[in-house]
Amino acid sequence: MSASLQEAALPSDISEIEYHLIVAEFDALWGRTRRLSPAESARMDYMICLIEAFEASRGKDSFN
Repeated sequence: MSASLQEAALPSDISEIEYHLIVAEFDALWGRTRRLSPAESARMDYMICLIEAFEASRGKDSFN
């Protein structure tokens, strides 16, 4: 995730392209066969918050 995403104050600051990149990164981490490090787990938690907030702000049905 880019520094600009980590500094984003609101999910509305995230573009739809960045949203899709976050989802792709989350899916890649989720699909790993090895155990995640604490940093990776924390990153996934952060991404979940961003994804949920972004979808809520834009209308979740448009992203399913």
